[in-house]
Amino acid sequence: MDVAALWGEAYQGEVLGEAFFQMLSERQTDPARRHELEVLAELERSTKLLAEPVFDRNGYDRGDSAETTQTAADAVENAAMAPWEDNLRLIVVVAESFLPKYRELVELSTDEQDRAVARSYVDHELALMSYARRALGEEQGDPLEQVVALPHVAPSLAG
Repeated sequence: MDVAALWGEAYQGEVLGEAFFQMLSERQTDPARRHELEVLAELERSTKLLAEPVFDRNGYDRGDSAETTQTAADAVENAAMAPWEDNLRLIVVVAESFLPKYRELVELSTDEQDRAVARSYVDHELALMSYARRALGEEQGDPLEQVVALPHVAPSLAG
């Protein structure tokens, strides 16, 4: 896959995640879980926004965000009925599938600004996996700790 297509796939992954977590949060009755999902939606949104300059600088196609959002809406139907732990495990599986792509973006990006964004995408996936594993009790610590510590997420949560 060429770098432009990979960036498009990465961007749409963030579109999907933002829509999915936001819609799932709206169905959540547990206030703590709703908050976690809202933070995850913000993680996806703020990570997506990091790539905007990459697309502008390079003229890459962002893809069809409306279609991706519909895909998220379809997925939320099933996720809302699934046990919470199943959703957490799915987060790990999806993040693990995107992580190699984001690492490849780091390698393929010849522009240092693009590479820095790609590194942030890698950090985002690692934080997302940490969230899910901590929420499942597989790792120690506050589930959201790694997410809210990301430099591009903390400011968006504060304001």
